[in-house]
Amino acid sequence: MKDKIKTIMFVGLLLFISFVNVLEPSKVFSTKENRYLQELPKLNLDNLISGKFSTEFEKYASDQFINRDSWISLKTIGDLVLLKKDNNRVYFGKNNYLFDVDGELDEEQFRKNMDNINIFLSNLSKYNKDIEINALLIPTKSQVLKDKLPLYAPIIDEKAIVDRVESLLSDNINILDLLNIYKEKNNEYIYYKTDHHWTTKGAYYAYKLYLESMGENPLAIQDFIITKVNDEFLGTSYRKANFYLGSPDQIYSYIPKKEINYNITINNDIKDNSIYDESYLNKTDKYSYFLGGDKPLIEIETSVKNDKTILIIKDSFANSFVPFLVNNYEEVIIIDPRYYKIDIMDYIRRNDIDEVLMLFNIQNFVQEKSFDNLSR
Repeated sequence: MKDKIKTIMFVGLLLFISFVNVLEPSKVFSTKENRYLQELPKLNLDNLISGKFSTEFEKYASDQFINRDSWISLKTIGDLVLLKKDNNRVYFGKNNYLFDVDGELDEEQFRKNMDNINIFLSNLSKYNKDIEINALLIPTKSQVLKDKLPLYAPIIDEKAIVDRVESLLSDNINILDLLNIYKEKNNEYIYYKTDHHWTTKGAYYAYKLYLESMGENPLAIQDFIITKVNDEFLGTSYRKANFYLGSPDQIYSYIPKKEINYNITINNDIKDNSIYDESYLNKTDKYSYFLGGDKPLIEIETSVKNDKTILIIKDSFANSFVPFLVNNYEEVIIIDPRYYKIDIMDYIRRNDIDEVLMLFNIQNFVQEKSFDNLSR
């Protein structure tokens, strides 16, 4: 009899939660996770047969579950009490570092990306063999700060990935790997603790490496006024874990002591705003302080009169890197292939480009699904 009562109570609880979930209005965006939530999928025959409906409905049920953030926090606390070092979303490392759990590489996507990039390199060479082409590949935090990872945490060998990239891509591109430099700097604040991105200091070291590889003189650290602009940054890794015992991250700006003027055009619309968008410092996505976040196309004309133009094809790591480049180029152009849907080669042909820099996190570089636009 007691077992029947327990079963009835459990089923009743499930029905009650389901009923409340149905009545609760669907949320479109999660400010805590900084992403759009799964909406109720369309019910039709094609979606049912393909299995798309059941897959998307499972995501919908998870994203729209009542008090979802609180349940995630409760699960994380429970994992920590049980001395677990991860919660299937992030690892809890030493010194309050949070690490995203690496996903398995998609070998088919890897090969597809290398083919698309090779076509792009070939087209570039046919158009202008004198264009300098480089790829700056940024290691993931877990590669550089291995000593802060939990024991036996499985991570992807990104050095092996870079070696494969070099073997598969044509000689038209120079691969710049930051891994060794970052390992030498791993006691410095080069990655955020609660976010997957590098800090402004981490971006500075990449800027220094890139300029020196081009035979140019980067600005030294002492050439900047370094200012802490925010000390309440809780990034993407925190939002996945939804729980954190350490202090929030700090965001710094590096403003050159020698003033540089610039005009910014975003998506062909002239803007008079700064290269930094301070409004984001009061929002969840504080990393978008740099460049105002990801945009399809940003064109920056500077007061540096040296007739040098660089095109950066990038992911979000470049957002805190670009402000350094305005000190060394007359024009800096940024294209994000995830959002720029126009032919990139056509843009290059219509503009006087001297250098092309592909700047990506290593795993993003081999898994990004928008590189079809490079091979048109």
